[in-house]
Amino acid sequence: MSSYVCIICSYIGTSEAQQDWGRVRGNTERFKKTIFHLWKCPQCQTIHSIDPIDFQDIYSDYPLNKRCLDAYARGTLHNLLKRLRSAGIKKSDLILDYGCGNGIFVQFLQQKGYIHATGYDPYVPEFAELPENRQFNCIVANDVIEHVVDPRVIIKNCVNLLKPGGLLYIGTADSEGVKMNNLEPHIMRLHQPFHRIIITRGTLRMLSIETGMELMKEYKRSYMDTLVPFINYRFLDEFSKALGHNMDRALDSASVKVLLRKPGIFFYAFFGYFFPSAYEPAVAMRKPK
Repeated sequence: MSSYVCIICSYIGTSEAQQDWGRVRGNTERFKKTIFHLWKCPQCQTIHSIDPIDFQDIYSDYPLNKRCLDAYARGTLHNLLKRLRSAGIKKSDLILDYGCGNGIFVQFLQQKGYIHATGYDPYVPEFAELPENRQFNCIVANDVIEHVVDPRVIIKNCVNLLKPGGLLYIGTADSEGVKMNNLEPHIMRLHQPFHRIIITRGTLRMLSIETGMELMKEYKRSYMDTLVPFINYRFLDEFSKALGHNMDRALDSASVKVLLRKPGIFFYAFFGYFFPSAYEPAVAMRKPK
């Protein structure tokens, strides 16, 4: 009998509890035929990807690092920036996008006048060096903590990099509603093998409180969920499903032709916001002065 310990709540699960275990394929061209094993903690509902991986290897050709600042990206990032503005960031602030990928949010911020925005991502050469001896007014760790072995470590690192009074925004995937005996509908949010730890909204709140920071605001909906046509999570999910949940294909501009073969997707392009297929919780926190 094998066992697995939850990194969040320390619950010990065993292979005998078969209802807590599942198998799912990857959602990129490279991993579309690879099966990955997941375990969901029955106590805190955290989903763990348990197969060992080489981080440097899997991110060497990560599809999302090939994104460009197109209309879809601008629409979703505008919504993310709106949240940061409501939390009080200013154009004069030193801003760090922690886990920035290829830096499209940094680029977006700079174009909007946030000229002191910079990024860090250990798997992207351009951003692989964390700025030394600097503290920031604002740190964004969006779609990051689900990619690491221990979310607490990343959150602690971000808190240490903040100036007193600084803002920390964390957004992540959500394990709520995922049934381990039917993982196929959730391939996009499971995003194997890249997502290592997927938590609930309640767990994100708990991890936030643990930091000693002031919890300013919580979000249930994804920053990708807007009322703008085509810019909502459900449409993205249906579009991905029509392409076999292959992220490489979804990022190919030629893939829009699938809309002609599956015109039903247009319904979600305009009304998907009202029929969410998943949530992506987020929190905004302020470091005490």
